[in-house]
Amino acid sequence: MNRTPVWVTVFFAAVWLAFAAIPASAQSTPSLSGTWKLNFDKSGDRIAGNGAAVPFPSEMVITQSPTELSVERTSVRQAPFKAVYKLDGSRISVAAPAGISESAEARFDGAMLIIASRRSFSSPAGDTVIDFREIWTVTGNVLTVRKTVTQEGESDTETAIYDKT
Repeated sequence: MNRTPVWVTVFFAAVWLAFAAIPASAQSTPSLSGTWKLNFDKSGDRIAGNGAAVPFPSEMVITQSPTELSVERTSVRQAPFKAVYKLDGSRISVAAPAGISESAEARFDGAMLIIASRRSFSSPAGDTVIDFREIWTVTGNVLTVRKTVTQEGESDTETAIYDKT
């Protein structure tokens, strides 16, 4: 009977584990904590001003725990608002002005944070529902937010770049 030495088996098991761990560590949950300021020069023309179809905040202050993500967003023309997302994908209510209802959910997909939210309100033109989908990725001190806004079957997508300060 031909037996493989124990050290050979242990060696190959260690090599296999090392290579198996590479994809898991490459897709670990990134830290989003910190203050992020919108970089207008890197983001493009359609993300700010009167013609912005996809609005982005000027600044975001984020705190993160293993189970929650707290995001406080401020803009020049909008009242600041804060949401505390559960990172397990469960739906939460987001504080909104009177007459507006908003809910959201957030989860990590590998190294990407995905936030989906729905805002609804009534106006003289009728009931309005707006869906938002945001995909956040971090590379070093740069946060990229790709946001899609969908209303009445029409969608518009823009990307904003934030710098960590």
